[in-house]
Amino acid sequence: MIVLKHRTDRAGLSIIEVLVVVSIVGLLLALVLPAVQAARESSRRTNCGNQLRQIGTGMLHFEQVNSRLPSGGEGADYSVNPPATVFELRSTFTHVVPYLEEAYLAAQINPAFAYNDAAWPDNQLAAKTVIPTFLCPSTAVRIDDPNGYGTTDYMPTVYTDIDPVTGTRNPLKRANGALQLGGTPVARIVDGLSRTIAIAEDAGRNWQVGPLATSPLPPDPVFSGGVGPVWNGSRAVTYAQWCAAHNLAPGGLPAGESPTPGAHRVINRWAEPASAGGISGQANSTAADLLPPINGNALPLGGPPGCPWTQLNCGPNEEIWSWHPHGANVLMCDGSVTLIGQQIDPPVLRKLVTAEERVPYDDREVPK
Repeated sequence: MIVLKHRTDRAGLSIIEVLVVVSIVGLLLALVLPAVQAARESSRRTNCGNQLRQIGTGMLHFEQVNSRLPSGGEGADYSVNPPATVFELRSTFTHVVPYLEEAYLAAQINPAFAYNDAAWPDNQLAAKTVIPTFLCPSTAVRIDDPNGYGTTDYMPTVYTDIDPVTGTRNPLKRANGALQLGGTPVARIVDGLSRTIAIAEDAGRNWQVGPLATSPLPPDPVFSGGVGPVWNGSRAVTYAQWCAAHNLAPGGLPAGESPTPGAHRVINRWAEPASAGGISGQANSTAADLLPPINGNALPLGGPPGCPWTQLNCGPNEEIWSWHPHGANVLMCDGSVTLIGQQIDPPVLRKLVTAEERVPYDDREVPK
């Protein structure tokens, strides 16, 4: 009789062999993951650029209908020296939404009132609509507006005060960009449509309170009780004066909404005229040590002690800024989009922003 015996001493992997396998798997993951992340970011950056192209298409449709590019909503009053920053009641994005298949929103907006004035509730309904085209998918940290308003990761570049020689900020050297107050006929953009920035990424902006906060200086017309300035076409007046001149009764802050501390504007709302900005370079740059004017003061997150993002012209606070690792997308006035490398020389960036300075630049000066 034959008896079959089962073996119980099965061979297995030793601890050393397991450790070798784990090490190999870890090494492979370390090699593959950065490539996967880079591919994902490349896709997001492309998507971000495509959204800017959609905005550019809307901008050019606006120009066809109105024979001018839309106003930036923010601009300069050159009757004083140095020029003062002033604001209209509508943003570039408010002008463009009818041409982005969002005509129903435009029909709700009453341009005679500030977007957040309770006197016209439909303005709030429109401005609280989240429009995906205005949001770059690369944005790593997105904090919802506490009052529910829709936000944007893009900024019309309405002027620059980068000194053409030193590359640092010089308010006496301010010059207009393409989206000037009141709108600009394309014939005035003598520097060339394909060589002048209209809108750029500024994707790090957030509510004034909390981590990664950004805060501009101008008071909000409604938050400030009507004291905030409004450009009436020739000079700055208070919002209360604007309403009185147009026989309007302002309603003030909508019920349940909270203003920012100091009654400042909220610069990342798409309906906010201060979503536009002037390009100055990073505030802690000096002539001897110029910081990258694009994506500057990115680390640590929220800005260094010498230039926190709560300070104007630091990080994304009214400067070109993105979550892309090497630069930021910009929309040119002809509707084309390009990625500009963050190491661009500040005086060259000035040439790209100005619309009629008649100072040419060499394409080789613009890093990609």
